[in-house]
Formats: sequence, C-alpha cells, structure tokens
Amino acid sequence: MAIGNPLGAKFARSVTSGVISALDREITVATSRGGAETTLNLIQTDAAINPGNSGGPLLNMQGQVIGINSVKIATEGVEGMGFAIPIADAKPIIQQILDKGYVSRPFIGIYNFQEITPEMSEWYNIPTGIYVGGVVPGSPAARVGIKPEDIIVEIDGSRIASYADLDSIIAKHKVGDKISIAVVRDGSRRTFNLTLGEMPRE
Repeated sequence: MAIGNPLGAKFARSVTSGVISALDREITVATSRGGAETTLNLIQTDAAINPGNSGGPLLNMQGQVIGINSVKIATEGVEGMGFAIPIADAKPIIQQILDKGYVSRPFIGIYNFQEITPEMSEWYNIPTGIYVGGVVPGSPAARVGIKPEDIIVEIDGSRIASYADLDSIIAKHKVGDKISIAVVRDGSRRTFNLTLGEMPRE
C-alpha cells in the first residue's frame, strides 16, 4: 500500500494498493546538481504513485514501512510502474536527521566536473571518465594533489566512466572513509589516497 497526498491537500491521505514486482530495479534519474544523473536501486510496485505521493510510505500488509515512495515512469502508454526507496537505504539518512538535524554526505571536493563520453574520448584522444573543472581549496582532493583538468577514471578499483558511476561509488561510503582515486593527467595515470570529508551544508 502507498499512502500520500496525490495532487496536493485536496486528496490528502489517499491510499493505493498493489504488488511488488521486483527489488533492486536500477533507475537513472536527474539530480538537482546541474542535470547530472544518478542511478538508484529501487522497489518496483504497481500501486499507483502520483505527484504528491513522493516521501510517503510504502507499506506491507502488516503495516510495516518497507519503502519511501519516490518516482514513477510516466511515459505515454506506461501504467503501474512506481518505485520506492528501500527502507534499509532510508534508515541511515533518517537516523542522521534525528542525530544531527541534517544529512551528512561524503565529499571529495571537486566542482564544474564533466562527463567525458566515448565520443569525446575519441575526438580528443582522452580517456572516458570525469573531467575535473575545479578543486575546492582545502578539500580532500586539494590536500592529496588532485588538480583541475585531471580526469577521474577509477575509484577503489572500479572504473568510472559516468556521473552514475561516480555517485554510485561515493554513495557507498561515509564521511571519514578512505578511498583511492586514479586520474589521468597529461596522458599519465596517477593514484591518490584520500579521506572523504563532509559535504558543506551551504
């Protein structure tokens, strides 16, 4: 069952029901960070999810919250494809809000970064990865020597070829974790070990 306020207060506390079609569905969505995309592992349900349902609970028939309603596929001709964040993924975030009053997110310290697509890689003879446009002074990246124009190609042994790859790896870590980052600079590969900082709140 999904509970929410579809289309606003007029339809507050609306309840829809359905079945769980799958767990760990990979859905790629745009983030608020300049149109970058991130890939989420979500619960798929055919319980109707509409604008205003986001943030509401998805419950099982025992009344236990199993997910947080998040997104639906609204393409013409598609029905009954709603998605929820698994409660196991949401609990650490909820706990941070209770403990700190805000969500603490890990931070490398780069900005104005750009995805090097396979086409760009071929045109400019550079590797696919994440081009670093700028480095925040005093950040973890700055402290270990990562510089603007570096191209991030690997983190902790995993290939980084897109925003989704970068977000997926960083999302698995917390503030204070140590990671290794491989970059290509002037055609040469370099590896840096850094400790993730906390994302500035402003």
